[in-house]
Amino acid sequence: MVLNKQRVAGISLLIAASLLLAIGCSDPNEAPGNTPATAPPSDGQIQRAYTMKCSLCHGTDGRLMASKAPDLSLSKLSVEERVALITYGKGTMPPQKGILDDATIRGIAKYIEQFRD
Repeated sequence: MVLNKQRVAGISLLIAASLLLAIGCSDPNEAPGNTPATAPPSDGQIQRAYTMKCSLCHGTDGRLMASKAPDLSLSKLSVEERVALITYGKGTMPPQKGILDDATIRGIAKYIEQFRD
């Protein structure tokens, strides 16, 4: 059987996407931003979501400041302002709306408070 290039590309893409989903977590309910609607994310899920989505630029302690990211330990933003910033993004920071659920975004906004000096 001869497969055309489009079919091979499509099958390859499907396999790659399946592998990426399988690598993430053994239990999909433990994935950051993928909590059941009735259960709020745990502290561990919030910390994991921060590590996966924020620490590359802000560091594990909020001070790394790669890509001109602000030092979170000096932030004077309220929780609501941080929720809006995480949700909609700003500058080079991408929006997380649709990527993380609202409870996880709010959890990260509160988690960041521990970095304040």
